[in-house]
Amino acid sequence: MSVAPLVPAVDYVKETATNYADSTKTHPAFKDQNTDTALCSREGTLFRVHSLILSLTSGWFRALLSLPQCIPSYQPSASPEIIHLVESSSVIAGLLSLSSGQPMPLLDSFEYVEDLLHAAEKYDMPSVISIIRLAIMSPPLLDAHPVRVYGIACTWGWTAEAKLASTKTIGCDLLSPSVARDLGTVDSRHLTALMLLHRRRRDIFRAGLNSPVLFYANAPEGRCMSCRREAVHVQWTRVKNVWSNAIEQSPAAVASKAILQHPDVHQLLEETCPSCVKKLYDPVGTVAKLNELLDQLPTEVEVCRLWQAEPCCQN
Repeated sequence: MSVAPLVPAVDYVKETATNYADSTKTHPAFKDQNTDTALCSREGTLFRVHSLILSLTSGWFRALLSLPQCIPSYQPSASPEIIHLVESSSVIAGLLSLSSGQPMPLLDSFEYVEDLLHAAEKYDMPSVISIIRLAIMSPPLLDAHPVRVYGIACTWGWTAEAKLASTKTIGCDLLSPSVARDLGTVDSRHLTALMLLHRRRRDIFRAGLNSPVLFYANAPEGRCMSCRREAVHVQWTRVKNVWSNAIEQSPAAVASKAILQHPDVHQLLEETCPSCVKKLYDPVGTVAKLNELLDQLPTEVEVCRLWQAEPCCQN
């Protein structure tokens, strides 16, 4: 949802850097004296920048600098006019680095990422938002905290990113302490969609394991396929219990299909009929059906559940 930038009062630019020479420090990455504008953070740190760059990358600054009282000279000045901002030094440095081609700041916390996004929206800096949108989908952030990335993507209306992040969560135990902390940052309607994804996976998984159509051992008689005598499928019951618990307690093993290598599965495939001593289960067919069941599980949230209320912006 695009919002027209608000133009601040002219009083924001009345002072010059000379007035602050003794009481402020200049950010080391933005101390070029050949600039015509300075930004001042809430801590009092100055950022020397070119007004042309601000105008090209920010609709807010473009509107501000177009006012008759604020039209920049575009000439280097030892005492440029100061624009006071309420953001912290780290946020302003991040915005300027992302918008001016400098090395990308370290996105080492999601609080910082969200502060940057809100500031970029406030100052109408779409290029900054686009860069952050790409950055949070990188492995260090997405793999470590998929739930947090999912929440940010949902808030900003990034459908593809939200779906990918939700896929990354299927290997997470949502009730584990580390993941539960991230759940608290997700909006309730988006959290509901994510919980429903995990619930649907569990229900489909358990229904498949108990299906007599997929697995003949679930049939009431459960006769041996070779001698047709009744057999007791103890090992199959053990495998079902292990797998039914794994979808909640060890979801990563289910998502990666590592559960197919569980010792109980290997023991199942070696199980023989007590009457004819032939194998009770076809190894190839049984593994194929177990694999088919894993492939049937949903892997991403339903988009229709995500956008029941309008997000910050959609793309």
